[in-house]
Amino acid sequence: MKNNLNILMDTILSAPAWIQEALYIDLGENLKEKIPTFDLSYSLTDSYPIYKPKITFKGKQELQNRNMGLDFNVYKYLSSLMEELRVIDITLNNFWTLEESSKYLLTCLKNEFVTPPANTVLLAEIYYIAGEIRIGEFVKRINKINIEELDNVLRKQKHYNLEHPDEKIKTGEILVDMGYVADNDIAKILYIKDESKKRYILSGINKGSNESSQSDVKLKEINELNQKILAENKLLKDKLRAVFNIQNKNKQS
Repeated sequence: MKNNLNILMDTILSAPAWIQEALYIDLGENLKEKIPTFDLSYSLTDSYPIYKPKITFKGKQELQNRNMGLDFNVYKYLSSLMEELRVIDITLNNFWTLEESSKYLLTCLKNEFVTPPANTVLLAEIYYIAGEIRIGEFVKRINKINIEELDNVLRKQKHYNLEHPDEKIKTGEILVDMGYVADNDIAKILYIKDESKKRYILSGINKGSNESSQSDVKLKEINELNQKILAENKLLKDKLRAVFNIQNKNKQS
């Protein structure tokens, strides 16, 4: 006999860390409502997955007029913001990785389509996960080091790598070696970055449900589109064939 709780937990634990983080917070908030004494020792303002970006008037105008001709997914992101969705909801609804989602959000931020988050750590995380900045700049932006210390790190890294071309050292290792950041902190930052590259498609946990999963709906739409294209191609070929037959008959007569 299957343990349904274990099945549920396996499903949750197979998800990327950014999804587990949002689930942890959502569950904690739910428990706080039911059990007032429950302690959720987590700073909600620091959590990127549950962050809810706010679309600006400029963003609404661009979504309506599309004057800039941006990537279609940027407009999908803006459209999701009109529904006041969180980052995790937008990401999962569109079958994106958190890295992909962050790139679209960053485009929105740069073009002033969304209001920048007041939390500097959260803003730095968006830039970092989107691949706009590297780990050294990220650590500087979250105020672990200043610009002079970052320059020292990069200078030391460059000098070491020139002398040891076969065993190059990474920025994170230099940061730890110089005592600017703890080894555990670097490991956490790199882990989050790696997890953000993972794609996760929700499948129906409740097998008795008549509703298709999002992935099933998407596949169905693609199949229907393919069938439509094939039918249109067949119709076009039949028409062309009929025209050629008429022309051949006229030539023969």
